[in-house]
Amino acid sequence: MGLFDFLKSEKRGVDRSGFLGSVPQFGGANTGVAVDEDTALNFSAVWACVRVISETVASLPVMVYKEESDGDKLNDKSHPVYKLLSRQPNKIMTSYTFYEVLMSNLLINGNAYFIIERDGSQRPVALHYKHHEDVKVIKLEDEVYYECKGYDLPLQQDDVLHFMGLGYDGCKGKSPITIHRDSIGLSLGANITAASYFGNSNQVFGVLKHPSKIGKEAIERIRNSWNRSYGGVYNSNKTAILEEGMDFKPITIPASDRQLLESRRFQVEEICRIFRVPLHLVGQIDKSSYNSMEQLSIDFVRYTIRPYLFNIEAEMNRKLFRENEQDSTYVKFSADALLRGDTNARAEYYQKLMQVGVLSINEVRKMEDLNRIEKGDDHYMPLNFSSIDNNDQESAE
Repeated sequence: MGLFDFLKSEKRGVDRSGFLGSVPQFGGANTGVAVDEDTALNFSAVWACVRVISETVASLPVMVYKEESDGDKLNDKSHPVYKLLSRQPNKIMTSYTFYEVLMSNLLINGNAYFIIERDGSQRPVALHYKHHEDVKVIKLEDEVYYECKGYDLPLQQDDVLHFMGLGYDGCKGKSPITIHRDSIGLSLGANITAASYFGNSNQVFGVLKHPSKIGKEAIERIRNSWNRSYGGVYNSNKTAILEEGMDFKPITIPASDRQLLESRRFQVEEICRIFRVPLHLVGQIDKSSYNSMEQLSIDFVRYTIRPYLFNIEAEMNRKLFRENEQDSTYVKFSADALLRGDTNARAEYYQKLMQVGVLSINEVRKMEDLNRIEKGDDHYMPLNFSSIDNNDQESAE
């Protein structure tokens, strides 16, 4: 059954089993805390994970490459798609905002939608954002259509950039907030419990004991004197002098309260596990050394950022180029800067590649955002190296 047959049939308005994308119902039933997209972002770990991934992707340069007949690739800055993706995708967004919105929707809802506006030559001229609640995905046999708010008829799949997260039907991604609503609800519940505890707790941190009974005025005088001498951050670690046989007994935090704090710390780790973000990138560095943090940051690029980049590139390459361009023109994010080590490591890396003729001086300077120099395109190699063909010729002579 074709799309328009479907629209005219009685199934339209009665049987919506072909529609993928009804608004999900959120709620942490097991935790008693309601969880939706907005409340989930109230938990700092969720906000930090979404932010660090979104901002990292949004900050990367985007290139449009064209492969030449000899196999070389050219960064084609004159291509309309390059201008669209690297400058202004639509009238209200910069390229940075575009990718930030794309990633935040993908991370929170599992889907991000942008309608492609084309000119008379079928070139894309704008990418218009659509909220996921305004889009329904229609799957008919081997074709997918998008019913969008503000459009009378469903749009074909080539007219919508649909970036989807992890899913099982290939037509719509699953929302991490929905899938993990109990874990996030537990985190929010721990926050609420902690706020209530510290806001309403009557716990004291120490007791002054006097060997005999004293009056109210003496109690008030001793309390004020103690707080004035030893209370506050500026009076910490001072030596206390007690008179008249008084004794100070500190009160430690109860085991149940320590368990609450440990639970909150564990929930941060749980959220980071969901979004695959290293703990130090959300501000929790108590278990990480500098060397391990550097390696974790590289792993973050490899195993978290790179799959998202590949996902975005594949969808753009599929729908933003005309059919006669798709075999030779493609979008590519430049993530090299994120994988750079320190200055010494980069210098050693460049030196080794230059010594075997892989890189020229100008290619190295380009990687370091430096201008080209005259005669910097030559490639060099050690004099004691030569090709196999040359060795064969010398042996024959």
